[in-house]
Amino acid sequence: MAEKLNTLLEILNYSADLLSKKGIKDARLNVELMFAHVLSCSRLDLYLNFDKPLNQTETGRFKELLKRRLAHEPLQYILGVTNFYGYEISVSPGVLIPRPDTEVLVEKFLESSAGKDNLNILEIGTGSGCIAVAVIKELEKTGRKFYYTGIDSSDKAVDITISNLLKNKADNSKYIIRNIDFLSEAGCIEKLEQELGIKYDVIISNPPYISAQEFAELDVEVRNFEPDKALTDGADGLVFYRKLFEIKKDRGMWLEISYNRKEILTSMLGHANITDYEFFKDYGGNDRVLSIKK
Repeated sequence: MAEKLNTLLEILNYSADLLSKKGIKDARLNVELMFAHVLSCSRLDLYLNFDKPLNQTETGRFKELLKRRLAHEPLQYILGVTNFYGYEISVSPGVLIPRPDTEVLVEKFLESSAGKDNLNILEIGTGSGCIAVAVIKELEKTGRKFYYTGIDSSDKAVDITISNLLKNKADNSKYIIRNIDFLSEAGCIEKLEQELGIKYDVIISNPPYISAQEFAELDVEVRNFEPDKALTDGADGLVFYRKLFEIKKDRGMWLEISYNRKEILTSMLGHANITDYEFFKDYGGNDRVLSIKK
């Protein structure tokens, strides 16, 4: 960073230009958020202090963040947090970064559960815990009885999920999070039901649905930094849905899907003799959520 750059505004403009030249979208916003993080202030405070000279410590901390962003590391990992459904979610390499499209899954599930009591909910693949936090906190507001079980094959995901539930002060008497590999542990759902003495009414999942071929074509920020096992099944992107349809029984399901898989999933549902289902679109108009009735 050029020595002549001293004030917040000068460094901000210079850094935004660097990010822009690297092809990073919303370059200025990225820089503002990194500066707000370094200075522990809001973006509004930045605008009120654009002529502020930065000390060596502040400049050094910002340079480290900028270097990581220039290498295309996702901003959410650099800041360590993101927002999902109005809740602050801690994220780090090893868990998928929550996307706004997944909020549609939460929104539609919550709408469908309105007025229902004593719900037993199972989430397969908790990741960062963003879905668990949003669903549990929103259901807590209604005062209804429910119990939430989250499972993930990754130890790190389980730890981060629990951390985010504690961070958002979710009632720990209403959930349990376990390290379980849904694909490889046969009968794991029934074993959980027997252990906990419950019957799951509904399964929620945002499974890895990107095919191996599509994964190879993803942007570098996703392909090189986010956990591949949370993105792709290493095959055709349908492995989890086949297993989910097999274990449906008398459980409802709310599943996130790829924008281009409605047709093939419809065919799979037919082969599985599942007839009562509905697709919902995301904010971009793409089919994103599959609801299967109980």
